[in-house]
Amino acid sequence: MATLKPDTQIIAGNAAETEKPIVKKSSSSKPDAGDGEVESKPKKDKKKSKKENSDGKDETSTAKKTKKSKNTKKSKDKTESSSTEKLDETSTSESPSEESSEKPKKSKKSKKKSSEGNENVEANSENVKEKPEKKKKSKKSSKESTPETESENVETKSEKKKKSKKPKKSSKESTPEPNSSTSTEQSSEAKSQSFGFKYSDKVFDLTEKTVDQPKEDTHAIYKVENRHDYGTKGTKVDILTNHILLAVGNDVPTEKIDKELVPKLDGWWKTAFIFTYHIDFKPQQKGPPRRGKPVPPQELSKPKKYELIEALLDEDEILYKYRDRIAFNGEDTIYSHVPLEEFTLFDGCWEVSNKQKKKVVPGMGAPSNKASLQKKIDPELEEMVSQITLKFSGKVGLKDIYNDTTTQDTEVQESRMSAIDKTCLLSLLGAKFMSTDDLIFQVQGNKFFIFNNFAKAIPFQIGGYLLQGFTVSLTHVYGGVALNTVSVPAPFIKHTKYLPGDPRFKNNEKEQFTLMDWIIECYHQSKAIRDIRYNPKTAPPPSVKDLNYFVEKNTDISALLKGLKVYRPYINYSINKDGTPKPPRKRSSKGIVGFTRESAVSMRFNVLESSLKKNSAPKPNEKPININTIDYFKRKYDITLKYPDMKLVNLGGKNDVVPPECLTIVPGQKLKGQIFDTKTYIDFSAIRPTEKFDLISRLSMPAIKRGLTDSEKEESSAPHNSAYQFMRVPSRILDAPVVQFKESTFEYKDKSYGTKHEESKGNWNMKGHQFISTPAKQVNLRAIFINNANTAPPASMESELDISMDKFASDVKQLGVDFNVSGKPILINQFGPPIKKFQGGGRGGRGGRGSRGGRGGRGAPSGPPTFETSPGEISLLNLLENIPSNTYILYVLRRGNDSAVYDRLKYITDLKFGALNSCVVWDNFKKNSIQYNSNVVMKMNLKLLGSNHSLSIENNKLLIDKESNLPILVLGSDVTHYPEKDQNSIASLVGSYDDKFTQFPGDYMLQDGPGEEIITNVGSLMLNRLKIYQKHNNGKLPTKIMYFRDGVSVDQFSQVVKIEVKSIKESVRKFGPQLNGGNKYDPPVTCIATVKRNQVRFIPIQENAKNEKGEEVAVQSMGNVMPGTVVDRGITSVAHFDFFIQSHQALKGTGVPCHYWCLYDENQSTSDYLQEICNNLCYIFGRSTTSVKVPAPVYYADLLCTRATCFFKAGFELNMAQAPKEKGSKDQPTVSKNVLLPQVNDNIKSVMYYI
Repeated sequence: MATLKPDTQIIAGNAAETEKPIVKKSSSSKPDAGDGEVESKPKKDKKKSKKENSDGKDETSTAKKTKKSKNTKKSKDKTESSSTEKLDETSTSESPSEESSEKPKKSKKSKKKSSEGNENVEANSENVKEKPEKKKKSKKSSKESTPETESENVETKSEKKKKSKKPKKSSKESTPEPNSSTSTEQSSEAKSQSFGFKYSDKVFDLTEKTVDQPKEDTHAIYKVENRHDYGTKGTKVDILTNHILLAVGNDVPTEKIDKELVPKLDGWWKTAFIFTYHIDFKPQQKGPPRRGKPVPPQELSKPKKYELIEALLDEDEILYKYRDRIAFNGEDTIYSHVPLEEFTLFDGCWEVSNKQKKKVVPGMGAPSNKASLQKKIDPELEEMVSQITLKFSGKVGLKDIYNDTTTQDTEVQESRMSAIDKTCLLSLLGAKFMSTDDLIFQVQGNKFFIFNNFAKAIPFQIGGYLLQGFTVSLTHVYGGVALNTVSVPAPFIKHTKYLPGDPRFKNNEKEQFTLMDWIIECYHQSKAIRDIRYNPKTAPPPSVKDLNYFVEKNTDISALLKGLKVYRPYINYSINKDGTPKPPRKRSSKGIVGFTRESAVSMRFNVLESSLKKNSAPKPNEKPININTIDYFKRKYDITLKYPDMKLVNLGGKNDVVPPECLTIVPGQKLKGQIFDTKTYIDFSAIRPTEKFDLISRLSMPAIKRGLTDSEKEESSAPHNSAYQFMRVPSRILDAPVVQFKESTFEYKDKSYGTKHEESKGNWNMKGHQFISTPAKQVNLRAIFINNANTAPPASMESELDISMDKFASDVKQLGVDFNVSGKPILINQFGPPIKKFQGGGRGGRGGRGSRGGRGGRGAPSGPPTFETSPGEISLLNLLENIPSNTYILYVLRRGNDSAVYDRLKYITDLKFGALNSCVVWDNFKKNSIQYNSNVVMKMNLKLLGSNHSLSIENNKLLIDKESNLPILVLGSDVTHYPEKDQNSIASLVGSYDDKFTQFPGDYMLQDGPGEEIITNVGSLMLNRLKIYQKHNNGKLPTKIMYFRDGVSVDQFSQVVKIEVKSIKESVRKFGPQLNGGNKYDPPVTCIATVKRNQVRFIPIQENAKNEKGEEVAVQSMGNVMPGTVVDRGITSVAHFDFFIQSHQALKGTGVPCHYWCLYDENQSTSDYLQEICNNLCYIFGRSTTSVKVPAPVYYADLLCTRATCFFKAGFELNMAQAPKEKGSKDQPTVSKNVLLPQVNDNIKSVMYYI
């Protein structure tokens, strides 16, 4: 099949400036993943506003023509990039106004990851596939073509003959994919862009014109909603998505399928059976019994489990050939395309009751008696075998993956989403990804990083580098099955001298990079970080004395070195100690324990003379000689040490100490520690759609093609040149709502592309506008300077603060907020959280060495800790006791990097006193920036019950019930996990109360357990929402409710409906009659789940298209799809009522759309209605002058969870210490929920104090 192979590559769009996004650091124990996700928050008042959720640098590129020859096409040799797991995309949408100024950097809440129902590849949590040394394949020069273009240009003779008979097609023609009918009408002037990757010029859309509806009402039984219809509103245009069509469903009518594609899409993965095995790991018992009781063995870690499996597979020559057909899920299951019982290596691992033992012979085993079972194996292997037991679990067929692709039943589709066959297929794909000649790393099972010249990498922090990789998931779409692949970045320990992209990268094979080289590089990097004038290129080389001090005293390098795995390249693994040959084996790695005090000069030991000679056996009665390390390495390995005075590396074994220059670093080790160079990390992660899709194509496409073919014959033919390419899907672009201010509006009107006018959609500023409503009376603003240091600030600070306060009052008055700043600023020194103290010496003990501290030195504490209130907190408490009414407190923080100070301020002011307050950081506030001041006051006005901006009356009519003329009650809910280690989750619920939809007060609660996502008692939070609504609507209750739920995964949708929606329904039925005089109350409810963290990305392929009025308008902005882009066909669910909307401008990188799922809808809404509502609600986020990625109620619920987490953290240690504890119990004391997380003060309970 002919495919579109464009001649030029265009990167459209110019980036505007943006502020640095914020890296969210997770407070949970898992970073990935939380691992930390890069996300910046919406900017407040900026002409060039911050855009949300982007992945890459803005980049402009001129079109470059490629030259073609008969069978090859030269492609651009670009480097691509990748960052860590939780940092998939950079988000440039929500930047704290008060928070950008107010909230210090702090450990953010750890969210339970939302899954899209696409199971990820199960594999090694941290696995490295190195280049095999045995096999060498001739490769074309990397300068000629990328791996993908090489495979694309391979053709069989039969294919060439077929092509020669076919008439020539233009470069922009392509044979149709399934459903060759284009779903969008495009003008003759509309031309598709050309890229450096493949895509189809036909739309994939097998959806029916009408949707089957269930015959019975499913609302009474709380069943997940079926799709009602498909949307029709908006400018129609085709876009590309990062999905690859794997197969058309078996139940799709043949007349809808391009018949030429069907045989080419058949592969091993279509009809194969997969064998599954349960693994039982038995960790060895360590240490002698204590007090007569055996020490329980520690459970094996996931990396250790992988290590055991890898060692077993490496030992069997026959099984080694099938490594690409065997996958381990990291827990207790192996998936295999071949039956493992046939391999002799596993005879010692099988349960006796599971199968009859076989006679052990080279190759395949055969049944025999037990006497022949004995087999001499390596002691290390025997130890490993003794720790593993395998048991056959079952046989799984993959053919069911391709059934029911058009069945419009949500329960059937939900069962398919979590089916074992998907897990099997993805796990084996991961194993096949690893079977490459290139160096490849596998991280957390589903992320793959190829280290070759086509990769993108840059140096990062001390001793590391950033590398772009990819992840793959499988998703069911209407009429087919697709693979979703996206680039991901991660930091690794540097193991080579030159990184991909460096012209000298190929020299790595010739120039060995030792641990000593790495230490020297780290030394230079550390010096450069501490002194910006330091230049490693011109600086003299460090002395050995400097390096010894560096590895001993520098905490950064010490943390990186501990446990770092290294190779000993001087060891020959193909001979025994006595010089006799042995089968070659994979070289083993060792973990660094630390550095010794000895150097190669001073370290001496006894060895046999014969052991220093090659291939020499020990002589009879031979006496040892005493030798130092220098002579030992020279005589035994012919290595002359360059740094003999350098401390030796301790590898943990007896006398296992090695000079660092004789060790190399094992590739693929994750860089440990926190990310502090956030700017470099975000810039590397953030890439524009054109570059991102090109990167995905070059990294993942060759691996996917290799994984989906089962032989070299298949690899050299279809489906490479036809089916595996980015899918083209239909989309629609919704109009932007009108933004309403006090006496003015902002309205975006469509124009054609090219004037940068399109960049203003969803992006405005406050110039010439005023807030809709502000406090009627002047508010007293009192500045309190919070100094958390022991030293007082300079005397000039007070006068500078007076000037800044006057400037602030002047700037915000232009927006309509009137503050009285005549009060003198107050200084509070030595403020901080309660100081923990121990009796009996504590940290060092007052008694000093050998005194009351016990055992000298630090002193062992006795008894529970006590807490002493800081002097600054005492001063603040006295001040707040006498604070006058109508006073707003502005905390000016001397330092903005102490989250404990911020948490304590909020705990005291919000919880104890209920006083309105905001925080700013002094270094930012003293700049007297009108933009900064405007950002801060946007939050302050909301806390003062004002309205910053709203939507026009016409746009807001969608949220007004036509029958009652009452505003719909719009709710937002979210959950944050592990506010402290192993502590219960926190849930929140916010709700609107008027027809402006600018105020969303809310409540929070502590869940019943840690990690609990479903809010079982969400109905208990409804009473306050109904009371406040009734107060602002003449005593009437809402006639309709719309409930937005964030943070749930696909496999939790049924629980949300059956538990949360049901709880809300039961609560309003209960509370309603109490509030409206006993009348029956049961308003219809609509529930929409939002999944903002997903792997779906879009890229525009046109600049203009015809809108519904027939006008030519821009359909892309800064290389991204336009804000308001909706996709509800092609890649959406088969039966569920879901759709994607990218509602924001992606100023930096690639935008991430929000995935909406309508789970329950008693209002029987249409797609057009819900899509317009969701898009409009993204324009009313009160602390931003941009549209954001998800509806405002979702953001507000998230912020309320964050504020509740601050309360929890601020009092946690003190509450736990004061709680009674059972004598002799090691468990934490039981503390009531109200003590751990008190409710906010009644004074501000109906206020958006959390914003």
